[in-house]
Amino acid sequence: MTQANPQKRPPGLLDILEQKVEDLADGVLDALGWGSPKPAAGRRAPGGAGPGWTRDFRHDNGQLSLHLHLKRSGDGQLSGHYAVQPRGKARGQNWPLAGRVLGDGSFTLQGTENGARFAGSLRGGAPQVSEFRNRKFTLENFTFTRLTAAAPRAKPAARPAPAATPTPSGPTTGGGAAAGPRTGALPDLPALREPGFLARLRQVAAAVNTSPEIVLAFLNLESNLDPTSNKDRKTQYKGLGQIGRDALADINAHIASHKLPLRALGSTQELTGLSATQQLAYVEIHLKLHMHGVDKKARAAGRHTSLEEVYMGHLGGSARYAQKDVWVSEGSAAYRQNPMDADQDGHNTPAEAADTVRGRFTANFKANLDERSRHLKPTRRKFDGKTQLFYVYDAGHDNGLPLFSLDPAERSPIPAPVLPKPPAVEIREEEEPAGEPDALDRLMKLGEDTPQYTSQQIRVARELIKLQPQSQRAELYLMLQEKTPHHSQRNNESLGRAVDGDRPGGRIGNVMCNLTSAAMVLEQLGIENPNPEDFPQFEDYLEDLRRKYVDARYQELLNSGLSPQKARQGSYARFHRTTMEGWGKVLGLMGASYATIPPRRDRAFWESTVRKHLEEGEAVMFSINGHIVRLQGMNEQGLIVDDPYGQSVLLKNTGMAAGDKDGKYRHDRTKSGNNTVWSWASVAEHDMLWIAAVKKK
Repeated sequence: MTQANPQKRPPGLLDILEQKVEDLADGVLDALGWGSPKPAAGRRAPGGAGPGWTRDFRHDNGQLSLHLHLKRSGDGQLSGHYAVQPRGKARGQNWPLAGRVLGDGSFTLQGTENGARFAGSLRGGAPQVSEFRNRKFTLENFTFTRLTAAAPRAKPAARPAPAATPTPSGPTTGGGAAAGPRTGALPDLPALREPGFLARLRQVAAAVNTSPEIVLAFLNLESNLDPTSNKDRKTQYKGLGQIGRDALADINAHIASHKLPLRALGSTQELTGLSATQQLAYVEIHLKLHMHGVDKKARAAGRHTSLEEVYMGHLGGSARYAQKDVWVSEGSAAYRQNPMDADQDGHNTPAEAADTVRGRFTANFKANLDERSRHLKPTRRKFDGKTQLFYVYDAGHDNGLPLFSLDPAERSPIPAPVLPKPPAVEIREEEEPAGEPDALDRLMKLGEDTPQYTSQQIRVARELIKLQPQSQRAELYLMLQEKTPHHSQRNNESLGRAVDGDRPGGRIGNVMCNLTSAAMVLEQLGIENPNPEDFPQFEDYLEDLRRKYVDARYQELLNSGLSPQKARQGSYARFHRTTMEGWGKVLGLMGASYATIPPRRDRAFWESTVRKHLEEGEAVMFSINGHIVRLQGMNEQGLIVDDPYGQSVLLKNTGMAAGDKDGKYRHDRTKSGNNTVWSWASVAEHDMLWIAAVKKK
């Protein structure tokens, strides 16, 4: 393979235009006073400034390997990603990092998505780490070893590559070939023979915030870049991206709902009649429909959407699967149809799926998609009665091939001007622009992102989810948890009664977190307010229902011969709204039942034990000693709760006597408690009173 040499290549039209744009932008920024200050010649830059570089590092203590990709800019800013590989296990996903190096060489790096932290010194160029920690591991006092690119192995002389077509001096027409040199001659694959393919490929990549190399790689795996793939085979998966019937139906629905100037296709077979460049329009919609916000979060974090995320969006139906340890397991149809289990542990992980993309790309392009690709060892073995090719990660293996890039050396982006911060303006939810519909919205035939469902929509959604394949239900139920309306207890209309221990005639919303959370739980199960005309607030209806029950119960006990005092104890006290029997009875009267889960503080308990109930469509409410909330979900930051009183902060109550644990939280009643996040650190320091998983009877 002929290696391109960017230093000897004369600047092309695109390079000249880009340089002029950058020069013009610098001039405008300087004129406005927004340009970056330039240090005087011959003087050392102050603070953490210094030469920029991009390097890869590794540390192995025998039990754990840390892989660090780090970029230092001239002003001391640090960015990159890290991955952890326990001994005998596959390397984990790349987690993005951002930080800064100071003038004394000390540095800190923070995980922008998973809370990881590195601290230490960069004196000498290799990170000397005093502390590393994430949610699973903690290491202290170690030094990374810098990795250097392996020299390409000697190869027999290859046939001379055909001369490249001269680049015209003026603009190209009809899309043109992609601009910029490549790492080497591209393989002779059908899509790459189309003049406009690479230019359109870049647009697809930009639409989901990833690199064109990543999109090229997964299409290479799916079809060998052949737009007629599977044209004459009896399979529903056809064309460049191996689009199936369900995916095409979603694409057609998107075209119709957004009135796109694109032809809806009657079958996947019609894809094979289109060129590869034409098919990219359908691939782009397909990817955008399955990002589920992951691409936007990556952009906000200052990184590209990863290969794992892009490929899980295509193969798994949701880019969010890339955040899980396991995609599919042995016994499922998806596991059998996708031989990717490189470590033979009975699970296909997102990393193993992405490694299959990497390995096939290296085989076709004779270059590595990324640094991890270098260490993938092609291994043949039996799987499901056939000999299959797997790509096994082996840190000691090095294929000696260079990194692949469609572009020349990385260009620095034009800096955005730092404008004065405008005054804060509250934006109501209904004024926010609508985004793309997620998988549940599309299942509901909704044409745009719908962050909150009505009670009727929730009920319909639950019935539709039941009809979906088992492998898809968990993700859909988790989406439904997010769309359940938040209720505020502070606008409840119920008035107090002396018999319940409340101030007669006074508003009691401030003590109704229990039934307000119960109302949210019931709505999540598709059980709606039976009498919205008389009780606009569902929780007020539940309080009225409870009162009717305890009033009747009190009379029943009196009629049985009990004294008024004992009758009150067996009715008003026993079934008070603040007791488990009280709100539990209300749930029962509404057609639901609950089971308690002994609470624990560790993150693994919530993610393994409690999340299962959410994924199965159950609703969860729990008590933090003096207050009750609904659990909406969980993410890398912590628990996501719907707090009926307002935005809250969880405080430490461990190590205290039982009577002192109440009230260890802080509320801001001026802010909605919808989507409140309690950090994993605060959860680890707070003893919950109880957790209840609720489902329909």
